[in-house]
Amino acid sequence: MTPWQQRLAATAAGTLPGLFVRLTGGAIPYPLQLLAYGAAVVSAAFILAWACEAAQADIARGVVVAAVAFVAILPEYIVEMHFAFTGRADYVTANLTGASRLLLGVCVSLPAAVAALPRRWRPERIGPIVLAPAQRIELAILGLAAVWALRPALTGRLTLLDALVLVSLYALYLRRAGTAETEDSSPVGVAAALSALSTGERRRWVCALMAFAAIVILLTAVPFGDAVLGSGALVGISPYLLLQWVVPIATEVPELVVAYVLLTHGRGGESAAVLLAGAVSQYTLAMGTLPIAYAVGAGAGPLPLAGRERIELFLSVAVALYAVAALVGLRLSRGDTAIMLALFSAQFLLAAVFTRAVLGLAFMALALDVLVSERRHLPELAAALLPRRDYGSTIRRSARGSVRP
Repeated sequence: MTPWQQRLAATAAGTLPGLFVRLTGGAIPYPLQLLAYGAAVVSAAFILAWACEAAQADIARGVVVAAVAFVAILPEYIVEMHFAFTGRADYVTANLTGASRLLLGVCVSLPAAVAALPRRWRPERIGPIVLAPAQRIELAILGLAAVWALRPALTGRLTLLDALVLVSLYALYLRRAGTAETEDSSPVGVAAALSALSTGERRRWVCALMAFAAIVILLTAVPFGDAVLGSGALVGISPYLLLQWVVPIATEVPELVVAYVLLTHGRGGESAAVLLAGAVSQYTLAMGTLPIAYAVGAGAGPLPLAGRERIELFLSVAVALYAVAALVGLRLSRGDTAIMLALFSAQFLLAAVFTRAVLGLAFMALALDVLVSERRHLPELAAALLPRRDYGSTIRRSARGSVRP
């Protein structure tokens, strides 16, 4: 057995305790369920991430792009849909807001966090974070979704109109991303070994790994969320806060690890792109399908958002707009990454609803300030949503005018 197969087998073994508890229906304490199901979800998420990264070698566009994009957000998506379908409106936004803020917060603040590590753990040099021009598509879709999400944050309900707009933005993202001219990126670790296989063998491995990981997640993701709630009730910690951070951290570990490895190997642009793509799916597909699941399931009418949920959603919108503003020029500055690290860390120390609102206003004010100062890049961002021929003509017109290409 080769080293990458040994690593893959060890990761797959991590799913066995959770699968055993789930399939046998064993009644064990919530903390043990949390450990068993959490290990299964994390292990399956790693396998899923490796398979998706290796699948990039065979992806052209269209249905395959849509399938891989959907599978990549499957762990947290299952938990969010479960709470919406069962009518537990008070928990619906917990995982969504936590996952979206985690992805974007780490995306922008990771360089500052790595630079703050002790010298023996810090890489010798962290290269500049420069995104490829194709990433303007993610930034544009994320900005539009965040602006639209202000509506439910202000009105206190997610409606089918919100679903229509957000899912349409996701469809537009897939269409534009599937036709964009992107640079080839080299996978790392297990994904690199899978990519090096012959075409037929690689496809068999990728399909098998995706199927296995998806089955594990379908069986264990929902019990994992319930175990988080039960464990929180036992120790007296807010179930909302646990759902908001424990589940997203567990499900997003693969993306965070890949982003860290890419950054420390001088591939900062790819590091940010990995997290940015996941955030787009959260703000469009995940948020857009919640009111549909609520209406089809135990709910009636629009999905209601109470005061706390509205503040949490507003803070997530503000974080997204600041991330777009920080990256609108396709280059991340040290100041922006330090500001994100400070404010992103503050939300863990200041969990009160009032301080969440203050942080949201701070992020919003900073986003508007940066966007105004970098407004010359906004036409390029809007042009990224146009077909390739129109995009090129728009950039040429901008080059002749006051906008810098």
